[in-house]
Amino acid sequence: MVKKIDATKGPILRLIIFYCIPLIIGTLVQTLFNAVDVAILGNMADSTSVASVGATTAIFYLLVNGFMGIASGLQILLARYIGARDTKRILDSVGTSLICSVVFGVIIAVLGLFLTPVFLNLTNCPDDCYDGAVIYLRIYLASAPAILLYNFGSSVIKANGDTQRPLYYMIFGGALNLVLNIILCIILPQKVVAVAVATAVSQIVSAVLTVKRVFKIYDLNLKKLPFSFSSLASMMRFGIPLAITNTLYPLANLQIQSAINSFGSAAVAGSSAATNIEGIASAFTSSFANATSVFMSQNIGANMPDRVKKSFFHNLWLAISMGLLLGGVLYLTGEFWLSMLLGQDSAEAVKFGMVRMFFVTLVYFIAAANGVLSNAIQSFGYPLVSSICSIFCVLIFRIIWMNTVYPAFPNFHCLNACFTVSWILLLLCNIAFSAVFFKRYLKGKYKHL
Repeated sequence: MVKKIDATKGPILRLIIFYCIPLIIGTLVQTLFNAVDVAILGNMADSTSVASVGATTAIFYLLVNGFMGIASGLQILLARYIGARDTKRILDSVGTSLICSVVFGVIIAVLGLFLTPVFLNLTNCPDDCYDGAVIYLRIYLASAPAILLYNFGSSVIKANGDTQRPLYYMIFGGALNLVLNIILCIILPQKVVAVAVATAVSQIVSAVLTVKRVFKIYDLNLKKLPFSFSSLASMMRFGIPLAITNTLYPLANLQIQSAINSFGSAAVAGSSAATNIEGIASAFTSSFANATSVFMSQNIGANMPDRVKKSFFHNLWLAISMGLLLGGVLYLTGEFWLSMLLGQDSAEAVKFGMVRMFFVTLVYFIAAANGVLSNAIQSFGYPLVSSICSIFCVLIFRIIWMNTVYPAFPNFHCLNACFTVSWILLLLCNIAFSAVFFKRYLKGKYKHL
Protein backbone atom coordinates (compact mmCIF):
# COMPACT_ATOMS: atom_id res chain seq x y z
CA MET A 1 0.00 0.00 0.00
CA VAL A 2 1.29 3.48 -0.92
CA LYS A 3 2.41 5.44 2.14
CA LYS A 4 1.87 8.87 0.62
CA ILE A 5 -1.00 9.64 -1.74
CA ASP A 6 -1.12 12.55 -4.17
CA ALA A 7 -4.83 13.26 -4.64
CA THR A 8 -4.13 15.28 -7.81
CA LYS A 9 -2.79 12.31 -9.79
CA GLY A 10 -4.01 8.80 -10.61
CA PRO A 11 -7.36 6.95 -10.44
CA ILE A 12 -9.43 8.70 -7.76
CA LEU A 13 -11.55 5.77 -6.54
CA ARG A 14 -8.47 3.59 -6.02
CA LEU A 15 -6.64 6.42 -4.23
CA ILE A 16 -9.62 7.10 -1.95
CA ILE A 17 -9.79 3.45 -0.94
CA PHE A 18 -6.04 3.32 -0.25
CA TYR A 19 -6.29 6.55 1.71
CA CYS A 20 -9.31 5.39 3.75
CA ILE A 21 -8.25 1.85 4.66
CA PRO A 22 -5.72 2.98 7.32
CA LEU A 23 -8.24 5.54 8.62
CA ILE A 24 -10.90 2.86 8.95
CA ILE A 25 -8.55 0.44 10.69
CA GLY A 26 -7.29 3.22 12.97
CA THR A 27 -10.78 4.28 14.03
CA LEU A 28 -11.78 0.64 14.56
CA VAL A 29 -8.71 0.15 16.73
CA GLN A 30 -9.62 3.25 18.73
CA THR A 31 -13.20 2.03 19.09
CA LEU A 32 -11.95 -1.40 20.12
CA PHE A 33 -9.75 0.07 22.82
CA ASN A 34 -12.57 2.32 24.03
CA ALA A 35 -14.74 -0.78 24.21
CA VAL A 36 -11.96 -2.57 26.11
CA ASP A 37 -12.09 0.19 28.73
CA VAL A 38 -15.80 -0.43 29.16
CA ALA A 39 -15.45 -4.23 29.06
CA ILE A 40 -12.66 -4.28 31.65
CA LEU A 41 -14.68 -2.06 33.95
CA GLY A 42 -17.83 -4.10 33.36
CA ASN A 43 -16.10 -7.39 34.12
CA MET A 44 -13.46 -6.39 36.70
CA ALA A 45 -15.60 -3.86 38.53
CA ASP A 46 -19.33 -3.15 38.13
CA SER A 47 -21.85 -1.20 36.05
CA THR A 48 -21.39 1.83 38.33
CA SER A 49 -17.78 2.10 37.19
CA VAL A 50 -18.94 1.86 33.57
CA ALA A 51 -21.45 4.62 34.27
CA SER A 52 -18.69 6.77 35.84
CA VAL A 53 -16.85 6.73 32.53
CA GLY A 54 -20.02 7.08 30.42
CA ALA A 55 -21.21 10.11 32.39
CA THR A 56 -18.09 12.06 31.32
CA THR A 57 -18.39 11.50 27.57
CA ALA A 58 -20.48 14.55 26.65
CA ILE A 59 -18.37 16.82 28.88
CA PHE A 60 -15.08 15.57 27.45
CA TYR A 61 -16.22 16.16 23.88
CA LEU A 62 -17.57 19.59 24.80
CA LEU A 63 -14.14 20.69 26.05
CA VAL A 64 -11.95 18.94 23.46
CA ASN A 65 -13.99 18.81 20.23
CA GLY A 66 -13.88 22.55 19.66
CA PHE A 67 -10.12 22.56 19.42
CA MET A 68 -10.19 19.41 17.29
CA GLY A 69 -12.37 21.39 14.89
CA ILE A 70 -9.45 23.75 14.40
CA ALA A 71 -7.33 20.70 13.54
CA SER A 72 -9.90 19.77 10.89
CA GLY A 73 -9.68 23.27 9.46
CA LEU A 74 -5.89 22.98 9.45
CA GLN A 75 -6.12 19.77 7.41
CA ILE A 76 -8.24 21.45 4.73
CA LEU A 77 -5.93 24.48 4.60
CA LEU A 78 -2.82 22.33 4.31
CA ALA A 79 -4.40 20.19 1.61
CA ARG A 80 -5.10 23.35 -0.41
CA TYR A 81 -1.51 24.56 0.06
CA ILE A 82 -0.11 21.13 -0.83
CA GLY A 83 -2.24 21.03 -3.99
CA ALA A 84 -0.96 24.50 -4.91
CA ARG A 85 2.66 23.52 -3.94
CA ASP A 86 2.94 26.56 -1.63
CA THR A 87 5.91 25.49 0.54
CA LYS A 88 6.17 28.60 2.74
CA ARG A 89 2.53 28.57 3.81
CA ILE A 90 2.74 24.85 4.46
CA LEU A 91 5.71 25.22 6.85
CA ASP A 92 4.26 28.25 8.62
CA SER A 93 0.93 26.47 9.14
CA VAL A 94 2.55 23.30 10.49
CA GLY A 95 4.75 25.08 13.04
CA THR A 96 1.98 27.41 14.17
CA SER A 97 -0.48 24.55 14.60
CA LEU A 98 1.87 22.50 16.81
CA ILE A 99 2.53 25.44 19.12
CA CYS A 100 -1.18 26.27 19.35
CA SER A 101 -2.15 22.67 20.10
CA VAL A 102 0.00 22.67 23.25
CA VAL A 103 -1.43 26.01 24.40
CA PHE A 104 -5.01 24.86 23.78
CA GLY A 105 -4.31 21.59 25.60
CA VAL A 106 -3.02 23.36 28.70
CA ILE A 107 -6.17 25.51 28.77
CA ILE A 108 -8.37 22.41 28.66
CA ALA A 109 -6.33 20.67 31.38
CA VAL A 110 -6.68 23.67 33.71
CA LEU A 111 -10.41 23.96 33.03
CA GLY A 112 -10.81 20.25 33.71
CA LEU A 113 -9.03 20.49 37.04
CA PHE A 114 -11.27 23.22 38.41
CA LEU A 115 -14.59 22.86 36.57
CA THR A 116 -15.15 19.08 36.41
CA PRO A 117 -17.61 19.07 39.38
CA VAL A 118 -19.50 22.00 37.84
CA PHE A 119 -19.96 20.19 34.52
CA LEU A 120 -21.04 16.95 36.19
CA ASN A 121 -23.59 18.82 38.31
CA LEU A 122 -24.96 20.51 35.18
CA THR A 123 -25.57 17.08 33.62
CA ASN A 124 -27.16 15.68 36.80
CA CYS A 125 -24.59 12.90 37.10
CA PRO A 126 -26.09 10.07 39.22
CA ASP A 127 -24.88 10.09 42.83
CA ASP A 128 -23.61 6.51 42.75
CA CYS A 129 -21.10 7.25 39.98
CA TYR A 130 -20.35 10.92 40.71
CA ASP A 131 -17.05 10.47 42.58
CA GLY A 132 -15.70 8.07 39.98
CA ALA A 133 -16.68 10.44 37.16
CA VAL A 134 -14.83 13.36 38.81
CA ILE A 135 -11.62 11.36 39.15
CA TYR A 136 -11.80 9.90 35.64
CA LEU A 137 -12.49 13.21 33.90
CA ARG A 138 -9.76 15.11 35.76
CA ILE A 139 -7.11 12.52 34.94
CA TYR A 140 -8.22 12.22 31.31
CA LEU A 141 -8.32 15.99 30.73
CA ALA A 142 -4.83 16.34 32.26
CA SER A 143 -3.58 14.62 29.09
CA ALA A 144 -5.33 17.19 26.83
CA PRO A 145 -2.03 18.72 25.54
CA ALA A 146 -1.01 15.27 24.29
CA ILE A 147 -4.49 14.59 22.84
CA LEU A 148 -4.44 17.81 20.83
CA LEU A 149 -0.81 17.37 19.76
CA TYR A 150 -1.70 13.94 18.40
CA ASN A 151 -4.78 15.27 16.56
CA PHE A 152 -3.06 18.32 15.08
CA GLY A 153 -0.03 16.24 14.14
CA SER A 154 -2.22 13.57 12.55
CA SER A 155 -4.06 16.24 10.55
CA VAL A 156 -0.72 17.44 9.19
CA ILE A 157 0.37 13.93 8.23
CA LYS A 158 -2.99 13.03 6.65
CA ALA A 159 -3.16 16.29 4.68
CA ASN A 160 0.19 15.20 3.25
CA GLY A 161 -1.50 12.04 1.93
CA ASP A 162 -0.17 9.61 4.56
CA THR A 163 -2.78 7.82 6.63
CA GLN A 164 -0.67 4.76 7.46
CA ARG A 165 1.66 6.21 10.08
CA PRO A 166 -1.13 7.70 12.21
CA LEU A 167 -2.57 4.17 12.14
CA TYR A 168 0.70 2.67 13.41
CA TYR A 169 0.85 5.19 16.24
CA MET A 170 -2.79 4.53 17.09
CA ILE A 171 -2.21 0.77 17.25
CA PHE A 172 0.88 1.14 19.40
CA GLY A 173 -0.83 3.55 21.77
CA GLY A 174 -3.94 1.37 21.90
CA ALA A 175 -1.94 -1.78 22.65
CA LEU A 176 -0.16 0.06 25.43
CA ASN A 177 -3.54 1.23 26.74
CA LEU A 178 -4.82 -2.36 26.79
CA VAL A 179 -1.80 -3.70 28.66
CA LEU A 180 -1.85 -0.86 31.19
CA ASN A 181 -5.63 -1.29 31.66
CA ILE A 182 -5.18 -4.90 32.73
CA ILE A 183 -2.09 -4.31 34.88
CA LEU A 184 -3.43 -1.22 36.65
CA CYS A 185 -6.90 -2.72 37.20
CA ILE A 186 -5.21 -5.63 38.97
CA ILE A 187 -2.94 -3.38 41.05
CA LEU A 188 -5.19 -0.43 41.88
CA PRO A 189 -8.35 -0.76 43.99
CA GLN A 190 -10.02 2.13 42.14
CA LYS A 191 -10.70 0.70 38.69
CA VAL A 192 -11.85 4.02 37.24
CA VAL A 193 -8.48 5.55 38.16
CA ALA A 194 -6.67 2.61 36.55
CA VAL A 195 -8.51 3.04 33.24
CA ALA A 196 -8.04 6.82 33.26
CA VAL A 197 -4.28 6.61 33.87
CA ALA A 198 -3.84 3.93 31.20
CA THR A 199 -5.71 6.05 28.67
CA ALA A 200 -3.73 9.20 29.50
CA VAL A 201 -0.36 7.44 29.20
CA SER A 202 -1.27 5.92 25.84
CA GLN A 203 -2.32 9.36 24.53
CA ILE A 204 1.02 10.84 25.53
CA VAL A 205 2.99 8.08 23.79
CA SER A 206 0.91 8.43 20.59
CA ALA A 207 1.48 12.21 20.61
CA VAL A 208 5.26 11.85 20.92
CA LEU A 209 5.41 9.43 17.98
CA THR A 210 3.18 11.66 15.83
CA VAL A 211 5.13 14.86 16.50
CA LYS A 212 8.43 13.11 15.73
CA ARG A 213 7.04 12.12 12.34
CA VAL A 214 5.84 15.67 11.57
CA PHE A 215 9.29 17.02 12.41
CA LYS A 216 10.86 14.48 10.06
CA ILE A 217 8.50 15.19 7.13
CA TYR A 218 9.14 18.93 7.18
CA ASP A 219 12.66 18.91 8.62
CA LEU A 220 11.60 21.06 11.57
CA ASN A 221 13.74 22.14 14.51
CA LEU A 222 12.17 22.53 17.96
CA LYS A 223 14.32 25.59 18.69
CA LYS A 224 13.32 27.24 15.40
CA LEU A 225 9.75 26.09 15.04
CA PRO A 226 8.00 28.38 12.51
CA PHE A 227 5.28 30.60 13.91
CA SER A 228 3.28 33.04 11.84
CA PHE A 229 0.46 35.32 12.97
CA SER A 230 -0.82 35.30 9.42
CA SER A 231 -1.00 31.47 9.49
CA LEU A 232 -2.66 31.65 12.91
CA ALA A 233 -5.25 34.09 11.53
CA SER A 234 -5.96 31.83 8.54
CA MET A 235 -6.21 28.77 10.77
CA MET A 236 -8.56 30.56 13.17
CA ARG A 237 -10.66 32.08 10.39
CA PHE A 238 -11.13 28.67 8.85
CA GLY A 239 -11.01 26.55 11.99
CA ILE A 240 -13.23 28.51 14.39
CA PRO A 241 -16.47 27.78 12.48
CA LEU A 242 -15.50 24.09 12.48
CA ALA A 243 -14.66 24.35 16.17
CA ILE A 244 -18.12 25.82 16.79
CA THR A 245 -19.67 22.95 14.83
CA ASN A 246 -17.72 20.34 16.79
CA THR A 247 -18.65 22.00 20.07
CA LEU A 248 -22.33 22.15 19.19
CA TYR A 249 -22.81 18.40 19.19
CA PRO A 250 -21.65 17.78 22.76
CA LEU A 251 -23.20 21.09 23.88
CA ALA A 252 -26.51 20.08 22.34
CA ASN A 253 -26.08 16.67 23.94
CA LEU A 254 -25.50 17.98 27.48
CA GLN A 255 -29.24 18.33 28.07
CA ILE A 256 -29.78 14.92 26.47
CA GLN A 257 -27.05 13.41 28.67
CA SER A 258 -28.71 14.97 31.69
CA ALA A 259 -32.00 13.31 30.69
CA ILE A 260 -30.22 9.97 30.17
CA ASN A 261 -28.70 10.30 33.65
CA SER A 262 -32.18 10.76 35.09
CA PHE A 263 -33.04 7.20 34.04
CA GLY A 264 -30.29 5.86 36.32
CA SER A 265 -26.97 4.03 36.04
CA ALA A 266 -28.35 1.30 33.76
CA ALA A 267 -29.38 3.87 31.15
CA VAL A 268 -26.01 5.61 31.35
CA ALA A 269 -24.11 2.32 31.03
CA GLY A 270 -26.31 1.08 28.17
CA SER A 271 -26.01 4.33 26.23
CA SER A 272 -22.24 4.42 26.76
CA ALA A 273 -21.85 0.86 25.50
CA ALA A 274 -24.08 1.57 22.47
CA THR A 275 -21.97 4.62 21.65
CA ASN A 276 -18.88 2.42 21.52
CA ILE A 277 -20.62 0.03 19.12
CA GLU A 278 -21.69 2.96 16.92
CA GLY A 279 -18.00 3.73 16.62
CA ILE A 280 -17.67 0.76 14.27
CA ALA A 281 -20.02 2.37 11.74
CA SER A 282 -18.38 5.74 12.35
CA ALA A 283 -14.96 4.26 11.57
CA PHE A 284 -16.00 3.63 7.98
CA THR A 285 -18.18 6.65 7.32
CA SER A 286 -15.93 9.25 8.97
CA SER A 287 -12.96 8.06 6.92
CA PHE A 288 -14.77 9.00 3.71
CA ALA A 289 -15.71 12.38 5.17
CA ASN A 290 -12.03 12.92 5.97
CA ALA A 291 -11.03 11.84 2.47
CA THR A 292 -13.57 14.30 1.04
CA SER A 293 -11.80 17.28 2.59
CA VAL A 294 -8.29 16.16 1.60
CA PHE A 295 -9.09 15.05 -1.96
CA MET A 296 -11.36 17.97 -2.76
CA SER A 297 -9.05 20.54 -1.17
CA GLN A 298 -5.89 19.29 -2.88
CA ASN A 299 -7.63 19.33 -6.26
CA ILE A 300 -9.19 22.74 -5.64
CA GLY A 301 -5.69 24.01 -4.83
CA ALA A 302 -4.38 22.40 -8.03
CA ASN A 303 -7.35 23.84 -10.01
CA MET A 304 -8.68 20.47 -11.24
CA PRO A 305 -12.51 20.80 -11.18
CA ASP A 306 -13.19 17.42 -12.79
CA ARG A 307 -11.24 15.62 -10.05
CA VAL A 308 -12.99 17.74 -7.41
CA LYS A 309 -16.36 16.50 -8.66
CA LYS A 310 -15.23 12.86 -8.82
CA SER A 311 -13.71 13.08 -5.32
CA PHE A 312 -17.02 14.26 -3.90
CA PHE A 313 -19.33 11.71 -5.53
CA HIS A 314 -17.07 8.72 -4.91
CA ASN A 315 -16.81 9.57 -1.22
CA LEU A 316 -20.55 10.19 -0.93
CA TRP A 317 -21.73 6.85 -2.31
CA LEU A 318 -19.05 4.95 -0.41
CA ALA A 319 -20.02 6.60 2.89
CA ILE A 320 -23.76 6.04 2.47
CA SER A 321 -23.24 2.40 1.43
CA MET A 322 -21.09 1.67 4.47
CA GLY A 323 -23.56 3.44 6.76
CA LEU A 324 -26.48 1.38 5.46
CA LEU A 325 -24.64 -1.94 5.64
CA LEU A 326 -22.93 -1.56 9.01
CA GLY A 327 -25.81 0.24 10.70
CA GLY A 328 -28.16 -2.61 9.86
CA VAL A 329 -25.77 -5.40 10.81
CA LEU A 330 -24.76 -3.80 14.11
CA TYR A 331 -28.37 -3.19 15.12
CA LEU A 332 -29.44 -6.75 14.33
CA THR A 333 -26.57 -8.13 16.44
CA GLY A 334 -26.77 -5.34 19.03
CA GLU A 335 -27.87 -7.42 22.03
CA PHE A 336 -24.86 -9.70 21.65
CA TRP A 337 -22.35 -6.83 21.53
CA LEU A 338 -23.99 -4.93 24.37
CA SER A 339 -23.92 -8.02 26.58
CA MET A 340 -20.24 -8.54 25.75
CA LEU A 341 -19.41 -4.99 26.81
CA LEU A 342 -21.60 -4.76 29.88
CA GLY A 343 -20.88 -8.16 31.40
CA GLN A 344 -23.18 -10.36 33.46
CA ASP A 345 -26.45 -9.20 35.03
CA SER A 346 -26.80 -6.33 32.57
CA ALA A 347 -30.22 -7.06 31.03
CA GLU A 348 -31.67 -3.68 31.94
CA ALA A 349 -28.65 -1.77 30.57
CA VAL A 350 -28.82 -3.81 27.35
CA LYS A 351 -32.46 -2.76 26.84
CA PHE A 352 -31.52 0.91 27.13
CA GLY A 353 -28.60 0.37 24.74
CA MET A 354 -30.85 -1.24 22.11
CA VAL A 355 -33.19 1.75 22.16
CA ARG A 356 -30.30 4.07 21.38
CA MET A 357 -29.06 1.75 18.62
CA PHE A 358 -32.50 1.79 16.96
CA PHE A 359 -32.54 5.58 16.69
CA VAL A 360 -28.83 6.11 15.99
CA THR A 361 -26.94 3.07 14.70
CA LEU A 362 -29.69 1.79 12.40
CA VAL A 363 -29.89 5.14 10.56
CA TYR A 364 -26.17 5.89 10.56
CA PHE A 365 -26.18 6.30 6.78
CA ILE A 366 -27.77 9.73 7.36
CA ALA A 367 -24.83 10.78 9.53
CA ALA A 368 -22.51 9.35 6.85
CA ALA A 369 -24.04 11.54 4.15
CA ASN A 370 -23.90 14.59 6.43
CA GLY A 371 -20.19 14.01 7.06
CA VAL A 372 -19.30 14.06 3.36
CA LEU A 373 -21.61 16.97 2.51
CA SER A 374 -20.36 19.10 5.41
CA ASN A 375 -16.72 18.47 4.46
CA ALA A 376 -17.48 19.38 0.86
CA ILE A 377 -18.96 22.72 1.94
CA GLN A 378 -15.91 23.36 4.12
CA SER A 379 -13.50 22.40 1.31
CA PHE A 380 -15.08 25.02 -0.94
CA GLY A 381 -14.10 27.58 1.71
CA TYR A 382 -17.44 28.05 3.51
CA PRO A 383 -16.99 26.52 6.98
CA LEU A 384 -19.21 29.25 8.48
CA VAL A 385 -22.16 28.03 6.41
CA SER A 386 -21.59 24.49 7.64
CA SER A 387 -21.47 25.81 11.20
CA ILE A 388 -24.72 27.77 10.80
CA CYS A 389 -26.48 24.65 9.49
CA SER A 390 -25.36 22.77 12.59
CA ILE A 391 -26.43 25.61 14.90
CA PHE A 392 -30.00 25.50 13.61
CA CYS A 393 -30.40 21.79 12.86
CA VAL A 394 -28.49 20.38 15.83
CA LEU A 395 -28.16 22.83 18.72
CA ILE A 396 -31.34 24.87 18.41
CA PHE A 397 -33.50 21.98 17.21
CA ARG A 398 -32.37 19.63 20.01
CA ILE A 399 -32.94 22.32 22.63
CA ILE A 400 -36.45 22.86 21.26
CA TRP A 401 -37.09 19.11 21.21
CA MET A 402 -35.88 18.64 24.78
CA ASN A 403 -38.07 21.47 26.02
CA THR A 404 -41.24 20.72 24.04
CA VAL A 405 -41.50 17.22 22.57
CA TYR A 406 -39.63 15.30 25.26
CA PRO A 407 -41.58 16.76 28.23
CA ALA A 408 -44.78 15.69 26.45
CA PHE A 409 -43.44 12.14 25.96
CA PRO A 410 -40.82 11.66 28.71
CA ASN A 411 -39.60 8.21 27.73
CA PHE A 412 -36.26 6.83 26.52
CA HIS A 413 -37.54 6.33 22.96
CA CYS A 414 -38.58 9.96 22.53
CA LEU A 415 -35.27 11.08 24.05
CA ASN A 416 -33.22 9.19 21.45
CA ALA A 417 -35.50 10.09 18.52
CA CYS A 418 -34.09 13.60 18.88
CA PHE A 419 -30.85 12.39 17.27
CA THR A 420 -32.56 10.93 14.21
CA VAL A 421 -34.79 13.89 13.43
CA SER A 422 -31.99 16.44 13.82
CA TRP A 423 -29.80 14.42 11.42
CA ILE A 424 -32.56 14.46 8.79
CA LEU A 425 -32.95 18.24 9.06
CA LEU A 426 -29.18 18.71 8.78
CA LEU A 427 -29.09 16.46 5.71
CA LEU A 428 -31.66 18.60 3.88
CA CYS A 429 -29.70 21.73 4.73
CA ASN A 430 -26.36 20.25 3.63
CA ILE A 431 -27.77 19.02 0.31
CA ALA A 432 -29.09 22.48 -0.55
CA PHE A 433 -25.87 24.37 0.25
CA SER A 434 -23.46 21.84 -1.26
CA ALA A 435 -25.42 22.05 -4.55
CA VAL A 436 -25.16 25.86 -4.52
CA PHE A 437 -21.40 25.90 -3.85
CA PHE A 438 -20.72 23.20 -6.42
CA LYS A 439 -22.38 25.34 -9.10
CA ARG A 440 -20.36 28.38 -7.99
CA TYR A 441 -17.11 26.43 -8.07
CA LEU A 442 -17.74 24.97 -11.52
CA LYS A 443 -18.33 28.54 -12.75
CA GLY A 444 -14.93 29.55 -11.32
CA LYS A 445 -16.41 31.35 -8.29
CA TYR A 446 -15.01 30.02 -5.02
CA LYS A 447 -13.21 31.28 -1.94
CA HIS A 448 -9.44 31.57 -2.11
CA LEU A 449 -7.88 30.85 1.28
